[in-house]
Amino acid sequence: MHDIFALLIALASILFFAKIFGEIALRFGQSAIIGELLAGIIIGPSFLGIVHETAILSGISELGAIILLFEVGLSTDIKEFLKAGLWATAVAVVGVIAPYFLGYFVFLYFELTSTQAIFAGAVLTATSVGITARVFMDLNRLETQEAKIVLGAAVIDDVIGLAILAVVLKLIQGGTVTLGTVASISGTAILFLVLSVLAGVLISPSIFKIVTKMKQSHVIFIVGLAICFIISAFSTKVGLAPIVGAFVAGLVLSTVKQSEEIKKDIKPVYAFFVPIFFVLMGTNVDISTFNPFIAVNRELIVLMTVLFVVAFVGKTVSGFVVLKKGINKLLIGVSMVPRGEVGLIFAGIGLKNNVFGIKDYSALVAVIMLTTFVTPLILKYLLSKQKN
Repeated sequence: MHDIFALLIALASILFFAKIFGEIALRFGQSAIIGELLAGIIIGPSFLGIVHETAILSGISELGAIILLFEVGLSTDIKEFLKAGLWATAVAVVGVIAPYFLGYFVFLYFELTSTQAIFAGAVLTATSVGITARVFMDLNRLETQEAKIVLGAAVIDDVIGLAILAVVLKLIQGGTVTLGTVASISGTAILFLVLSVLAGVLISPSIFKIVTKMKQSHVIFIVGLAICFIISAFSTKVGLAPIVGAFVAGLVLSTVKQSEEIKKDIKPVYAFFVPIFFVLMGTNVDISTFNPFIAVNRELIVLMTVLFVVAFVGKTVSGFVVLKKGINKLLIGVSMVPRGEVGLIFAGIGLKNNVFGIKDYSALVAVIMLTTFVTPLILKYLLSKQKN
């Protein structure tokens, strides 16, 4: 009974503060994401302590990320998305290589172990498409070429990141890493993505042809959501994040005649789950880490600052490999900067495997959160400038 009480109070607090701070952010001309992240810091453990992340809240937050990427996929033209494939691949490759080596050498410079440096580089390779997608969506810019390249690059980035993470885990666990291992992991992930899209595009019209004959209300949306959950679930079986499967599901269902109805019905579900995801991301921030008056924090702040610079620069340069005319290269590069939930997952694995101590882990988490906070502000400015 007490658990239910605590859960309901936490959900009420998350939704209330998300809307209050989201509104304040909008009034100041910023994305609602900023307000939701700030709400998480305010009500999280490091400030008011109203909300503490639990297994149930974490599961609801994960659903929020899945719903977000499903909606993004639904709003994406699959033909235009596939056209962006070549440039998206180039952006993803550079966006993994540059931050990996920059992060690796920064950790070595600060006299941390080579294993820590290798894992830190892996953490910085991750790109969180959720935050960037939300900004593009809020400003009605999902149809732009830049958005399509970024979304494609983020999916490819996840596949490459999976291979790197698997290799690094093999190293720290004393396993052997061969070219065959890397090829097998990457090949499985790519095969899953291709087969999911092909099978979905071929099968989904037949499914919805039957579903449209059913008389229950919202049945088309419910079936669409079920397909999203199925593909997301199977994406975890090949080592990919469930959000990748959700995006693929949305991409597939964007091709069916009933896509507009699904998009209409998903709005209230989106309005509930997605803010929970962003608020809980904010609760992971420990504001005491940023206090320079605590002596132990000073070296940590220097490390965090340098890591943030290389994390930002390492992803931003990836946009400049796109040689297509009329493309805003800086916009693409900055869009790849946020690490968000993907980076946090990578850092958490490093902590659980005793690669990082609490301080090093805190520095990485702070960098991940900084990229999450700063990117929407810069993106909004760049998108507004481009529109003008």
